[in-house]
Amino acid sequence: MWSNFKAGVLSLVFSAVFLPLSAQAAADGAEQKVLRFGFCPGPYSKMVADFFETELNKQGYKVEYVEFTDYVQPDAALDGGDIDANLMQHQSYLDSIVKNQGFKLTGIINVPTLGLGVFSEIYKNFDEVPQGAKVGIPMDAVNLARALRIARDLGYITLKADKDEQKASLGDIDANPKQLEFVPLEAAQISRSLDSLALGFVPGNYAIAAKLDYAKALGVEQVKEQIKNVVTVRTADQDTLGKVLYDIVKSKQFVQALEANHYYDAFTRPAWWQSVKEQQ
Repeated sequence: MWSNFKAGVLSLVFSAVFLPLSAQAAADGAEQKVLRFGFCPGPYSKMVADFFETELNKQGYKVEYVEFTDYVQPDAALDGGDIDANLMQHQSYLDSIVKNQGFKLTGIINVPTLGLGVFSEIYKNFDEVPQGAKVGIPMDAVNLARALRIARDLGYITLKADKDEQKASLGDIDANPKQLEFVPLEAAQISRSLDSLALGFVPGNYAIAAKLDYAKALGVEQVKEQIKNVVTVRTADQDTLGKVLYDIVKSKQFVQALEANHYYDAFTRPAWWQSVKEQQ
């Protein structure tokens, strides 16, 4: 269990943002409950600060923000009880890590998600990319398959037709006309390695953290439902804290507030979004 985080486990612990409880809660002498929310670098801690936190304060929660360096640590910390929720992964990745690690975690609801982008510091379009160029892709199995599907959809490669595209690996590349050298890297490292790569397939959270410009991306993912980020809690908490977070997210107040904030214009909306948006 991660009762004491050691230096190096966390890249940064955000200062907790302590907003006051609602006047009614204060009058009732309600005790604040600390809610430790885990994130990877990127826009999702901002999403919680922008939209979730005020509602959580009203319900007696004091939010603490904890940022991790990679995708594995937030789920291990959540399963071990060192944080109470996280927002940093899509459902396909969560399903995979639950299966492989045995974590007892549940995705509650998905949120607007920024797609994976294809970025280069050297080339403005794929036609300029030379034969044998190095291309950075995420090394975890779920996001590696995701990057290969995007490369296929952009026409960079083809994949073997008899393989499950959700589980595609480098061995499933059928045609690779430019003989691209795909280099699996930790997702967080790809944006930092663009100076030594022709291209990098960078997940949205890390692209935002690195201030990469989506207007200059060589390609942007069309985010499928299973790839949209989910608010995740321990399975034992899905009917308590999970319900609180579900109700905050799937509300007209959240939908209207996010629609009014242009920072989120490029984020793909979940399938449930439009029905809530149209509620009277």
